[in-house]
Amino acid sequence: MGINACRHPYFICMDADSKLQKNSLTEIVEPLFEDDTVVAVGGMIFISQCIRVENGNAVGYRLPPNLLVCMQAVEYSRSFLASRILMDSFNGNLIISGAFGLFKKSTVVAAGGYSAENLGEDMELVLKLHVYCRNNQIKYRIGYQSNAVCMTQAPARFRDLKTQRRRWHIGLLQSMFTHRQVMFNLKFGLVSFFSYFYYLAYELMAPAIELLGIVTIILALFLTVLNIEYMIVFLVVYAIYGTIISLSAFSQHLYTQRFRLSPWDMLKILFLCILEFGIFRYVLAVVRLMAFLRYGKNKSTWGKIERV
Repeated sequence: MGINACRHPYFICMDADSKLQKNSLTEIVEPLFEDDTVVAVGGMIFISQCIRVENGNAVGYRLPPNLLVCMQAVEYSRSFLASRILMDSFNGNLIISGAFGLFKKSTVVAAGGYSAENLGEDMELVLKLHVYCRNNQIKYRIGYQSNAVCMTQAPARFRDLKTQRRRWHIGLLQSMFTHRQVMFNLKFGLVSFFSYFYYLAYELMAPAIELLGIVTIILALFLTVLNIEYMIVFLVVYAIYGTIISLSAFSQHLYTQRFRLSPWDMLKILFLCILEFGIFRYVLAVVRLMAFLRYGKNKSTWGKIERV
């Protein structure tokens, strides 16, 4: 309805639980002036429970008492500062967060607009833009602007987080299946052979792969074919590597906005990175796998999340 009512060449899509800094609109339109082929731009997402706002500007950062919210802050940092910046370098982003995105109206309308059947409408629209522009040989760019800050409220209770992640995973599955023509298609270049494959292997199939790995280790232990010493060393190295990646992304996430953390929060974030890497991700893997297994029952259910 908003797109139909829009009288201007570009529109902004936001979530109802999100808010912008005073300069966010100024920042998100900047790529349009640099490149007239831009059809969409995604903004930087922060967890609003962590942000102190004064006069419409984010002026401080603190970790709230709720550990679930804190671990989502770590997760968001890794997602936005790692994969999205990398994929932006070759015009390969497959998702612009529904919390904050700028779109060229004429291209969105020509591509077919938002899908009413898809639970991951934000990703499905971006994939649809890739497909439309490539199939019609239209020169285009889908950008990412890290200085355009949006603050969104993260679920503070596990049952609400579970509802959100179930919907995200089903939406991912629906989006990738709808636009499966992108897979291993030379026409799409790195969008196909890197971005699509990344989301297929490391997002869609990751829960099954990770949980199958745990089951395999347990079976190997019972069958006495497991090199326990090697496994422990490998696991420690893997955990340290993952923690460094998370810490680096989180630190850079804050650095881009010139936020500072207290010494206590710095110790807390180190603990959270280990907790998020060793436990939280596997809990979410079970949630995402169950969403996949119960797809027939939940494919059209949005779910209710209570905001605190």
